[in-house]
Amino acid sequence: MKKRLRERLPMGLRRVARRITVRLVRSIIYLTKDVLNIATKNGLDLQREWNRTDDHGWQSNPDPSDRPELSIPWGAQDFLFMMDLITSRQRRIDEAHSDSIQCSVVIPVYNNVRYTFQCLRSLINEIDRDCEIIIVNNGSSDETERLLSYMHHTVQVLNNAHNLGFIKACNQGAAVARGKYLIFLNNDTVVQPGWLRHLVDTVESDHRVGAVGSMLLYPDGRLQEAGGIVWKNGDGANYGRGGNPKDGKFRFAREVDYCSAASLLIRRKPFEELGGFDERYSPAFYEDTDLCFALRSLGYKVMYQPMSQVVHDEGATAGTDVGQGHKRYQEINRPKFVEKWRSVLEREQLDESPGLFDHAANRQRGPRIIVFDHSVPTPDKDSGSLRMFEILKSLARFAQPVFVPVHLSISTKYEDLLGKEGIEVVPREGYKNLIKSGRFQIAVLSRVDVADEMFASIRKLDPQIKIVFDTVDLHFLRLAREHEHTGDDRFARESDAAKKQEKHLAAGSEQVWCVSPEDKQILEREVPSAKVWIIPNIHSNRERVGTFDERADLLFIGNFHHRPNKDALSFYVKDILPRLREFLPAPKLCVVGSNMTSEIFDYASDQILIVGYMPDITPLLESARVLIAPLRFGAGMKGKIGQALSYGLPVVTTTIGAEGFGLTHGQEAMIADDPGAFANAIFQVYTDKKLWCKLSVGGHQYIQENLSPRVVQQKLYEAIGSLVDCSLTR
Repeated sequence: MKKRLRERLPMGLRRVARRITVRLVRSIIYLTKDVLNIATKNGLDLQREWNRTDDHGWQSNPDPSDRPELSIPWGAQDFLFMMDLITSRQRRIDEAHSDSIQCSVVIPVYNNVRYTFQCLRSLINEIDRDCEIIIVNNGSSDETERLLSYMHHTVQVLNNAHNLGFIKACNQGAAVARGKYLIFLNNDTVVQPGWLRHLVDTVESDHRVGAVGSMLLYPDGRLQEAGGIVWKNGDGANYGRGGNPKDGKFRFAREVDYCSAASLLIRRKPFEELGGFDERYSPAFYEDTDLCFALRSLGYKVMYQPMSQVVHDEGATAGTDVGQGHKRYQEINRPKFVEKWRSVLEREQLDESPGLFDHAANRQRGPRIIVFDHSVPTPDKDSGSLRMFEILKSLARFAQPVFVPVHLSISTKYEDLLGKEGIEVVPREGYKNLIKSGRFQIAVLSRVDVADEMFASIRKLDPQIKIVFDTVDLHFLRLAREHEHTGDDRFARESDAAKKQEKHLAAGSEQVWCVSPEDKQILEREVPSAKVWIIPNIHSNRERVGTFDERADLLFIGNFHHRPNKDALSFYVKDILPRLREFLPAPKLCVVGSNMTSEIFDYASDQILIVGYMPDITPLLESARVLIAPLRFGAGMKGKIGQALSYGLPVVTTTIGAEGFGLTHGQEAMIADDPGAFANAIFQVYTDKKLWCKLSVGGHQYIQENLSPRVVQQKLYEAIGSLVDCSLTR
C-alpha cells in the first residue's frame, strides 16, 4: 500500500501530506504531555496508577504480600484514549438524542485530580454510546478544572464556584442527566470490568428493583462493603468489611437495607419523584441510606450485586475520622435519619448484635431452601444443568436458596452465574453446620445418586427439615427403555437397582418432583404414598428471527456423555439420512454439544459438520431451518426440544423425544418413529414454507403458555407452599 501511494501521488502532494502528519502527531504529543504533567504534578504515580490488572486472583486467605495488582502497563489502549480525548474522536455529548441515553454516570469531585483522572480512565471500557458522564466540579482549587477542560468532548462538566457538598452536587448532576438510569460514582474509585453491565442487568431483570449497588473493594484487595446494614437504632454497618471478597457469603446478589452511593445505580423516575437526595443531610452522609429507605416506601427493592465491582479508596475526599472534617457529618446526620424513619426502624430493622450480621445483611423474605446437586450447574452444556439453573433463579424470587455441589465445583465462572442471580454457593464441607443450625426449612436433593448419598445424613442432622426428592427424570425408566432397545442385560440390572433407590427415596421424602406427567403417573403407580409434583423444564422465549428463506440446514444438539444422544445421532446417520437422500439432496447437519468422542467426530462428512461445544449456540438456533432429535430411548423432558421451540425453530422428533411436552403432531412439532417417516417429516418441514411457519409459531406459543419462567415459578411456589409458609418474614 505504502509503495503504491508513493508511486501514484505527486511529489508535492506527498510532501504536504507528510508535513500535516508530522504536525498532527507533534500536537498530540504536546497536548498529551500537558495532560499528564497536570496529573503527575498532583501526585499521580504513573507506574502505580496506570498498571492495573483485570484479574484479582485472590487466594482463599488473602495475604497483603500477595494482593492483586490493580493496573495494567501502558499500552495502545491508553494512547488511543488520549487520542480520542484530544482529537474529539469520541462522540460529542450533544450528538446523542435524549431517548438514546440509557445510563448517566454522575461523578461529584472536589480536588484530588489524580483520583478523578484514574476514575475516568477506568470508565473507558465500560461506557458505550448509550452512556453519558457528568462531572460536577465542586470548586476544586487544584488542577481539576484544567484537566477536565481537555475532556469536554467526552464528559459533561458542571463547574461550581465553591464546594456545594456531595449531596447537592449529585442532585445538580442528576438534574441535567438524560439517562433512564442514574449511576452515582465517587471519583476515588476504579471500576472493574463488567461493572456497568452487571448493574444494568440486575435492574432490568426485575421491575421491582429500584436501585443496585456494587461490591466495594479496598486498593489492597480486601472487601470494603458487600451491601449495607441499618440497625434499629439507626447505626449503619458495611457488611463484610475487611473480609475476603472470594467468600461465598459475599458473592451472591441479595436485597439489602442500603448500598453506598460510592457506586449506586437508581432508576431516574423514582429518584425524581423523591426529589433526589434529601438535602437535610448536606453536605454528606446518610443521604444514600435515606434514599434506599425512601425507595422501599415506594415499593421498590434495593439490591447488592457482587459481580459489579469497584476499587474504592475510602475517605480520599472526606477522610475517615468521624470526629473531624466532612466525616463528622456521619454522626451529625444519624439523629436526623432516625427521626425521619423512626417507625420503619422500629418495625423492620433488627437490634444490633454481632451474631445477626449475616441475617441482617439479607432482606429477602421467604423460606430458606438448601439445594443439593451433583455439581455447580453448567447451563450452556447440558439440559439438566439448565433446568436446575432456572429452578434456582425462580426460587430466588420468593425464597432464600443456597446451593451445595455434592461432587464437583466446576469453576468460579459458573458459581458467579448463580451469585449474580441471588444464589449463595456453599462447598460440600460446609453443609452439615448449616443443616444443624436449623436455618433451613427445606432440602432439595436433585438426582437419584445425590439423593441416595445425602438423604440419611440430612435427616439425621435435622429431623424437622422437609426433604424434596427431585428425580430430574426417572433413571429406572430410562435404563429399562435402554435395555429394551439394546437387549443388554446390564441395563436391566441397573434399572432394577435404580428403581429400588428411587422408590425408597420417594417414599421417605415429604415431596417428589418429576418433570413430566408420564413420569408422575409411573412413580405414583410404584409409590402410591408419594406426594408428586410436576416441575418441568423452564425456557424463556426468544425473539423469532430469520425467515424460512433466510434459514438453511439441520441442527442436532446433545451432551454426548448421555447415551441416548449418541444413539440418536447414529440412528440419523445410519438409518434416516439414506432415506432422506431419496426425497432431496440432504441438507447439511450441524452437530453441536459437549463431551464429543472420537466416534462422534468420525461422522464428519460433506453432509455432517461436527462443531463440538459452543458456549452460546444462539447463532445456530437462529440460522438453522429444522432441529432434529431422533431419540429412541430416554425419560423425562428433552431440553434441546424446549430450547429450539423457544427460538421458534421447528422440531422433528420421536415419541420419546416429545414425551412430557404434550405436543401435537403437525401443530407444535413433527413426531415420527420409523426411519422413513422421520425422513419424510424432515422433508416436509424443510420444503413446505407454510408448514414451517405454522410449527414455528405453534412451538413458540406453546413454550410461552406452558414452560415460561413465570408459569413454572408459580408451580414451584405452590409446591413449596404446600410444605411451608412462603410468606415467611425476615
